[in-house]
Amino acid sequence: MQTIIALLFFLLLGLMAMAQGWFALLWVPLGFAVSWFVTARIALPILLGLPRAIHLVSSGEMRAAVYRRLLFTPVLWIVLLSVILFLVRFFRPSAVVWFETNGALSGGVWLGVVGVLLSALSQKSRADFNADFDRSYRQFYVHRNAPRQRPNRRRRSTVPY
Repeated sequence: MQTIIALLFFLLLGLMAMAQGWFALLWVPLGFAVSWFVTARIALPILLGLPRAIHLVSSGEMRAAVYRRLLFTPVLWIVLLSVILFLVRFFRPSAVVWFETNGALSGGVWLGVVGVLLSALSQKSRADFNADFDRSYRQFYVHRNAPRQRPNRRRRSTVPY
């Protein structure tokens, strides 16, 4: 999957450089990197984390409080992006027009979004996500969080004081 995304990236980079000039070499990677980061923060917890959490909660291995923590980050990113877009549209409408007409930036953004969504199909990506999920949400597991009993090395006196 990574090879396909890399080939599409370089194809888009070449096409945009021919169409828009050398500045496309800046805008395509910038749009790709920003959208990859933001989409991964929003889409992956919902696409991969939520089904895993539902399975673990329904089987009794995890507490239901994990839903709140799992969905907090995507909701926070959506609110943050909405506020930024509102402020840019309100204070700089010409910037919105420029962003919408910049084909290299838009192409990089869409390729980043598609790349994250396609990465969820990869077995390696899912295995990596599951390992990260277990590490990040281990405090919500029911049995893994139980405190271990230490062996009592000193014997207490049974005689009351």
